[in-house]
Amino acid sequence: MVILGIHDGADSSVALMINGKIVYASQEERFTRLKLEFGLPINAIKDCMNTYKIVSSEIDEVALATKYVNPLSQITKREANFTTNDWIEEQEKFWKPRFYQNKNPNYWNIFKNKKKFSYDKIYNYKNVLNSYQNKKNMEIFLQRRINTISNVLKIDKKKIKVYLHEDCHINYAYYFYKERKNGICITNEGMGDFSRGSVSTVKNNKFKLISFSKDNHLGNIYKWTTLLLGMKPAQHEYKVMGLAPYASDFEIDKCYKTYEDLLRVNKLNVNYKKKPKDIFYHLQKNFMKSRFDGIAGALQKFLENKLFDWFLSCSKILKLKYIYFSGGVAQNIKAAMYLNSKKKFTKVIIPPSAGDSSISIGACFKSMNDYCEKKFISKNKSIKPIQSLYLGYKNSSNDVKKFIIKKKLSDKYIIKKNVTSNKIALKIYNGKIVGRCVGRMEFGLRALGNRSILCDPRYFSNIRKINTKIKNRDFWMPFTPTILSEDFNKYIKNTKNLNASFMSMAFETKKLAQKDLQAAIHPADYTARPQKLSKNDNESYYNLIKEFKKLSGVGALLNTSLNLHGLPVARNIEDAMYVFENSELDILIVENYYFEKNL
Repeated sequence: MVILGIHDGADSSVALMINGKIVYASQEERFTRLKLEFGLPINAIKDCMNTYKIVSSEIDEVALATKYVNPLSQITKREANFTTNDWIEEQEKFWKPRFYQNKNPNYWNIFKNKKKFSYDKIYNYKNVLNSYQNKKNMEIFLQRRINTISNVLKIDKKKIKVYLHEDCHINYAYYFYKERKNGICITNEGMGDFSRGSVSTVKNNKFKLISFSKDNHLGNIYKWTTLLLGMKPAQHEYKVMGLAPYASDFEIDKCYKTYEDLLRVNKLNVNYKKKPKDIFYHLQKNFMKSRFDGIAGALQKFLENKLFDWFLSCSKILKLKYIYFSGGVAQNIKAAMYLNSKKKFTKVIIPPSAGDSSISIGACFKSMNDYCEKKFISKNKSIKPIQSLYLGYKNSSNDVKKFIIKKKLSDKYIIKKNVTSNKIALKIYNGKIVGRCVGRMEFGLRALGNRSILCDPRYFSNIRKINTKIKNRDFWMPFTPTILSEDFNKYIKNTKNLNASFMSMAFETKKLAQKDLQAAIHPADYTARPQKLSKNDNESYYNLIKEFKKLSGVGALLNTSLNLHGLPVARNIEDAMYVFENSELDILIVENYYFEKNL
C-alpha cells in the first residue's frame, strides 16, 4: 500500500507512506527557499519519488489534506510573502473598512501587484478571487486542485482522496507515537476546514467528533498580538513566547484582564465572552500604554490558563485523562509544559511540528486508518509509529564534490575528508562553531543534528556570539541542547516520561543544567527544549557529542538550525555553504567533507 500525502497550504509538504510506515516527509520551502512556501509541493514530490524510485502508477492513493483552501491566501502566498508592513496594510485596507466602515474592499486588488511577492502560478485562479473565503469559490478551487494534482502526477483523479483538515491533525497526533491510549483529541488553530477548536474522543483506535467551534480564537489572539508587537504573524509567535518569561507580574497584571475578557470556556469548547469588532484593533486600543514584555507575558499566561481550563473541562465531562493535542496552538511548547505539569491529566501528548506542515503525514495516517477499518485489519499492527524524523533529502558525495570544483572552494577554504568525530569535538571544545549538513534532512521545525549549528553549551557568551555573528536573531531568544540519553535525567525534569527525542516539548531544568548548559537554556526561567539523543537515533551525531563529553565532562551540545534568520533550514551543499559564507560560522561539515575558514 503506497500513499502519497500532500499538504498544499502554508508550509506545504509531502509525505510518503509504504505499507503503513512513513518513509519520507519534506516541506517545499527547503527546495524553493521561501519560508512557509505555499502551493503544490512539486519539488518535494519529485525528490520523494526519486528517493524511493516510485512512479505514479505505483501510488495507490494520493491523500490530500484540507478541503477548503482560500484561493486568495493561496495565490498571494500570504503567510510566506507578507512582511510586517503587508500585514498592517491588510488590516488598514481590508479588515478595518470591513468591520468599522461597512465597506467591502476587494482583497485581490490590494495585493495583486506586489513586486516582491512570489505568486502561485501552479493552480488555476480564474474567477475565484472576487470574494474572501467564499465557500462556493473554495469548492470550485478544490476541483481545480484535484485536477492539477492529477495532471502533474499523471494519476487518475479517482485515486485522489481529500481529507478534512482537522482529521489530518487528529490522526497525526494520535498515530505519531506508539502509546495510542484511549483519550481526547483536541485541535486548536487559526482556522481548519470547519473549526478553530475541535474535541474528539478516541477509543480502541476509533475517533468520534464531540464538539467544535469557530469562536475559539486562542490562536488568532496570539497571532494578532504578534503583529501588534511588530513581528510577523504565523511565523514569529515563538518569539512572543520566548519574550514572555522576562515580564514582571506587575506588567503582566496590567494587561491580563484585556485578554481574559475576550474568551471563556463553555463545557467542551472556548467561545467569546465579549466579542470585539476586530481582535487586532481591540488589542491595539487597550494596550496603548502597556509595555511590550507585559503584553507578551499576559498573553502567554492567558493562553496557558485558558487551555488548562478547557482541557480540564473536557477531561471531566468525557472522563478521559490522555489528551492528544495538535494544530498551530499546540506548537506553543511553554503552554504544553504548563499543561503537563498538572496532575489532572495523565499526559498531554503533542507530536513534533503539530501545525499545518505535518498534515501531509496526517493525511497518510487518516488514509491508512480508513483502509484498516474497511479491510477489518489491526490498526496498531498496520500503522507504524514514527521513530525518526530524518525523512528528507540527502546530499550525495558526488554532488558535494562537483560543487567544490564548480565554486573553486579549494581556493577559499581548508578542505579535508573524513575528519573524525574526536577532532571535530576538539574544535567545538576550543570554541569553534560548527555547521553540520549530514545524512537525511529532518522533517519539521527543528534541526536534530543533521542540519544544525553546534557549539559548546557551557558558556553564556555563546548566545550572543551566535545571535549577532551567525543567526541575527532577537537578543532574548534562547537556544536549545541536544543531550545524550544517558545524561538526560541529570539535566532535565521529566516527571511524566514524555518523549523528548524531537525538540517538541519544553521542560524545567535541574541545577546542573543551569551550570553546564548555560547557553542552551532560557536565560530568564531556565527552561529548555531539549533533544534526547540515543545512539540508535543518529549514531554519527551521538558519537560527536560523546567525544565532546570526553573532553568537557558534558554530554550535550548547543544545537540550533543551520540557516540564517528568516530563511528555511539548509537542504543541500549550496544552502549550507550560503550560511557558511554569509556568517561567522567557523567550520562546516557536509557529508564526509570538512570546510574551515582560513585565519
